[in-house]
Amino acid sequence: MTLQLEELLTRPSVEDILLSPRGLCFYENYAWQGPFASTDSEPKQLWHLANKIAEEARLQLGLTQPSVDSFLPVSKNLSFRAHVVVPPLVLDGPEITLRRLPSLEGFRLDDFVMSPSERECLESAVQEGLSLLISGTTGAGKSSFLTALLRLIPRTQRVLILEDSPELPVPGPLCSKLLCRNDRFGFREGAAWSLEDLVFESLRMRPDRIVIGECRGREAAAIRRALQTGHRGTWTTLHAAHPSEARHRFEALCSNNANPQENSLWDIVVQLGRDSEGRRAVLGIDRKESPA
Repeated sequence: MTLQLEELLTRPSVEDILLSPRGLCFYENYAWQGPFASTDSEPKQLWHLANKIAEEARLQLGLTQPSVDSFLPVSKNLSFRAHVVVPPLVLDGPEITLRRLPSLEGFRLDDFVMSPSERECLESAVQEGLSLLISGTTGAGKSSFLTALLRLIPRTQRVLILEDSPELPVPGPLCSKLLCRNDRFGFREGAAWSLEDLVFESLRMRPDRIVIGECRGREAAAIRRALQTGHRGTWTTLHAAHPSEARHRFEALCSNNANPQENSLWDIVVQLGRDSEGRRAVLGIDRKESPA
């Protein structure tokens, strides 16, 4: 069986696509399919697509830039996040990983919640401007869930989305997106700025809410300072298997002197994962205890 990339890009049920010299694989119906033979996996075609993705990020793949995080536009309303690695970082390469980007129309809260009480809790959290930490393992649906929450924000509010790769949709005309510019290998021309820098920039841009696509490094300390100064409605995602683990991991990212009392900075931790049927779902909601 021979598959073509173009066919999979427009199939809504396909979430992830892997292209390598070993063939084409894709994630559909909660399982990996393949590898399948594909002309898109031939060396010449792989390099052509890899270079096309690098051009979107204004980069040139090579010895000093052996990986690229960018995106692959398919149509006006459809894009895929793209990660490319080439030799010598990978043995055979190039290897290209594509993940379907969520659209604001693509996900609703009902796709994740299991009960009316969960829905009511989350809707109230959005309306009240509470700070949410969205926790889950890789592939749990954190970004998709965040997209569903973005639909609930009033269009009269200014939301600033901070990301290292363009993934989340911008929810309204008053909203903006800031992207960091990494220099992992130290050879990129021009300045580099991190998510930590973007948090500080966003505080000067009159946001009603700040949404950080993923927290995994030094930006945690900047987020904590924003929370400590009373900035409401801050949302971010973090890799963790349990709400309590998420709170402690966030503090561990902030500094080596994590204060357990600071765990109360987050109003709510939402745990995402797979239900018994393999679907992405809210597995638990952990609310901050009210002071006695």
